[in-house]
Amino acid sequence: MMGVFNTYFSAIRLLFFKWQAWVVVFLANLLFALLIAFPFGRLLHKIAGHSDAPLAGLQHFDISFIADIVNNYNTEIQLMMGQVLLYISLYLLLNIFLAGGLIDTYIHLFKRFSLSDFLSKCALHFWRLFRLALYFIGAQVVVVIALLAVYTNIGLSPFELDSDQQLISRTRLFLIAFVVLFAWIDMVLEYAKVMVVIQEKKGFILPKLISVKFFVLKHFFPMLLLYLLCVLTFILLTSCYTIANKTFAMNSMSTIAFAILVGQFFLFFKVGSRLLFTTAAIDYLRSVDWGK
Repeated sequence: MMGVFNTYFSAIRLLFFKWQAWVVVFLANLLFALLIAFPFGRLLHKIAGHSDAPLAGLQHFDISFIADIVNNYNTEIQLMMGQVLLYISLYLLLNIFLAGGLIDTYIHLFKRFSLSDFLSKCALHFWRLFRLALYFIGAQVVVVIALLAVYTNIGLSPFELDSDQQLISRTRLFLIAFVVLFAWIDMVLEYAKVMVVIQEKKGFILPKLISVKFFVLKHFFPMLLLYLLCVLTFILLTSCYTIANKTFAMNSMSTIAFAILVGQFFLFFKVGSRLLFTTAAIDYLRSVDWGK
């Protein structure tokens, strides 16, 4: 138990020790957000008739209002969803690209940080990490299909239950299984990315992926605890930002500027909390596997 907490705090120290990589990822995410904000915002307001009323109505989750929007703006919604899928795909590609440089930076503790070297490592490992990501997207699709099949075909269909309480209790069990499986997939992905970068050679990555799966199963409970600590860190930062955003009144230019500054501060640490998953995986591998 103490070893897991020591790894967690060591991962936080590693995150701050290699702060240059953290800044690069933050700036890359910020630049990406700025590049898509204007065209997507313009498209959204054009679809909404240059009015904020439809967007405000959607926030209240009015079923009849949403149905009316879908019926009358089906073509525009399809266009918007296409744009959303494009931006999500580009964002995933950006993070896959950055992963190689990040992991290489965190592995070599005392190597001097260089942006050119960071970007070259990003390019070096991109295609192998991209292939790895495709494997995991496929695995996630299989898990979702399998769980939905179980939910609907083995007595868990809402139309086959006797009461609402049965639906609630069995849905809760389904969601727990869903979260555990996706947590395991995410843990395997983090450790597989590290092992792919360590390997630093071309070839098949599927055998390495299979060995990582068995490694995660062997160390499942300490890895799960470490993963949950990282998740709690992310939730804590998100909750703090939500509370600060609700309690802070923006009624002047100075307060708006301060709110933007606070928002970027929280965004910076939210990016760091996501990087914490990677540093935790590297430190755990270093203490358990590399130390042998």
